[in-house]
Amino acid sequence: MMPFIPDWLSARSELSPDRLALSDGQKSWSFRQLNHYVGQLTTRLFQLGIRQHQRVSVLAESNMKTVAVMHALVRLGAILVPINPRLSPNDRNLLVQDADPTIFIGSHPDEPSLVKFVTFDELWHNLKHEALYPSRPINLDDVQCIVYTSGTTGRPKGALISFGNIFASATYSSLHNGTAPSDLWLHVMPLFHIGGLSILFRSVIVGNGIVLLPRFDSEQVLAMWTRYPISLVSLVPTMLYRLLQISADFPSSLRLILLGGAPPSPSLVHRARALNLPVVLTYGLTETSSQVVTELPNTDTNDGSGGHPIYPTEISILSDGKITREFRKTGEILVKGPTVFKGYWRESQITAETFHEGWLKTGDVGFLNDNGTLTVMDRQKDLIIRGGENISPVEIERVFMAHPLIHDAGVLPIDDDEWGQVPVIMLVKEPQLSHEECRNWAQEHLSVIKRPTHYYEADSLPRTASGKLRRTELQKLWQHGSYHELI
Repeated sequence: MMPFIPDWLSARSELSPDRLALSDGQKSWSFRQLNHYVGQLTTRLFQLGIRQHQRVSVLAESNMKTVAVMHALVRLGAILVPINPRLSPNDRNLLVQDADPTIFIGSHPDEPSLVKFVTFDELWHNLKHEALYPSRPINLDDVQCIVYTSGTTGRPKGALISFGNIFASATYSSLHNGTAPSDLWLHVMPLFHIGGLSILFRSVIVGNGIVLLPRFDSEQVLAMWTRYPISLVSLVPTMLYRLLQISADFPSSLRLILLGGAPPSPSLVHRARALNLPVVLTYGLTETSSQVVTELPNTDTNDGSGGHPIYPTEISILSDGKITREFRKTGEILVKGPTVFKGYWRESQITAETFHEGWLKTGDVGFLNDNGTLTVMDRQKDLIIRGGENISPVEIERVFMAHPLIHDAGVLPIDDDEWGQVPVIMLVKEPQLSHEECRNWAQEHLSVIKRPTHYYEADSLPRTASGKLRRTELQKLWQHGSYHELI
């Protein structure tokens, strides 16, 4: 791969100047207009002192102004650090502190921040008077973004994603999926996830338009389907479940539904395919810049697999300490290819442990089928995947262990038709602690998606001699009913 390529938005605006680039249902921009705004925004960012290779935290709200700012950071060669707007102030500031950015771009000037702060409104104020910042070649080896991903330790890690990773993911996945410039992508994935970011930059590289929604809302999705000839959409299982709850009438223009982010229930996939919906299963990671394997369009393996590798991505299995491609051999899934990230921000030891003989260790368990597809058997160790978002049990446990009336806490997932999984918590506590007080504690200290859905009391929790929670035994407690629900 060439080390340098022309700025992809600038090139796209020359190739397809009048084609729809972005719409939110209220206003629309062509690629020429988007490129113009980005040129002005880049000048504004430069005036604020932002330079190439500097980190910039951005509150990743899904709107057109945010998208333009993200493209402006590409033109400047700065490193985007998208921040989940749903996080509590404490969670958000932990990420900002770890990233140590030059500036934080957000919505409200009174937001607590550890660094220099500027609002989107300030960036866009009187923008029409700014000169256009010239486009510059993109160095594919440079880091484009730091995307934080949850881990079993409870402390998010910043994945270093290069321009080359994004470019490879865009081009190779588009070849695999058959994405064309004529396609229109309904964008409902959050911009702080690699899935949402990859769609954003893929559209510029490939040349297809995007209809961007501020958040997933079933009614809004149906409304956009009646207004635009949507052909592509990425969904997590929870989103598809909600859409099917209110309508089975999907548009005839829709030719591909990429379903990933969390393992879907077989019943959900069967129901969708019984309606002849073009659902294809996909499996990917932040560390692989999105897709690793995806079912080929217009095929249905019915074997629960995630599909074929996105060429030239390679898949192997680590079993008993050996790398193998033996069919049906179960072990840890390994990935190699141009979409694999550069490592974790300020985590050299963890980065080293994440690779094995040049292969990325995914932490997921699966096996290869004789038809070349990959079956993913288990979720990443210990993580709870709720509606496509990773939740660390350790983080929730630490919050509750800080309560003066709680002596021990253990979080485990239970299956849920809508969310896939939800967290519940088992507590060893003082008798006077009530269910209501536990809920209030969660509301005060945890983001909404991390709050347990149910609270249970147990006499004790299984721990090793060194004090580590034995999660397998915790699951057995749950299965045997050795608890009672708090009231």
